[in-house]
Amino acid sequence: MTTWQGTDREIGSERAERFAREHPNLVKLGRVGWVAKGIVYGLMGALAVAIALQSYEAGPAAAERTGAQQEASASGAIATIADSSGGAALLLVIAIGLALYVAWRVVSLMLPADNDADAWLTRAGYAISAIGYSILAWTAFSFARHPGSGEGSEDARIEQLTRDLLENQAGRIAVFVLGAALVGTGAYFLYKGWAATFESELSPGGVGPISHDTLVTLGRVGWVGRGLMIGIIGFFLARAAVTFDPAEAEGLDGALRRVSGSTLGTALVLLVAVGLIVYGVFCVLSAPRQRLMGAD
Repeated sequence: MTTWQGTDREIGSERAERFAREHPNLVKLGRVGWVAKGIVYGLMGALAVAIALQSYEAGPAAAERTGAQQEASASGAIATIADSSGGAALLLVIAIGLALYVAWRVVSLMLPADNDADAWLTRAGYAISAIGYSILAWTAFSFARHPGSGEGSEDARIEQLTRDLLENQAGRIAVFVLGAALVGTGAYFLYKGWAATFESELSPGGVGPISHDTLVTLGRVGWVGRGLMIGIIGFFLARAAVTFDPAEAEGLDGALRRVSGSTLGTALVLLVAVGLIVYGVFCVLSAPRQRLMGAD
């Protein structure tokens, strides 16, 4: 039976293991989703590297995005693929892979057998993951069908949504709570990377010449980068609620460009960028070792 590392308590392990044995092909398809997810994160990191290098080479003011640049975000990564040779076909493959990952998340959502707070928190995480990657899969599919069909930047959409919510006190509170929740999630991801708690989500063994220890090291760096990314976005979102200024709300691209306004900020952006690239590599390489109940 599968147990969470560091505890003897099992969370739906019998049902999860039985499902994996009875549906091995579905599990394999779910792992394809990890590869698609890794490609998107890797491209996000590459676009973030461009922001850091631009700020370092030409000064903080140069980090302002122009219309010719793809934004460092999931939708920006999708748009970058769409602009490449054979991008439509690749996007279709990625969309299918992400859809398979969503299906895996839905299956995981139904498997935990316990009825305590931890199990329900796990279910909530799977549900949020499924919704987020469903949107990303649809975005990839839309770009595959109609390249250039994206409606505005991710930052512009976030600012408009925040502006609508800040029109009343309840919305302002909701924006602040969401921002604080993202900061908390980022802190949790940082801990997850630092303590390598995700190791319990990997089956023992390496992948080809890549050892298990190497996979764990990649995961550590990747989860830290992902935690910093989410924390930065949450900070600007919470600040938008405090200052009552929708322009303070930023997606990943806008947040990184604003952070890069100093030497220390540029270093932080580069750290996030490298972390996202490494996380993408981790997703691709660890796909064969991911358990059915792995984290998002």
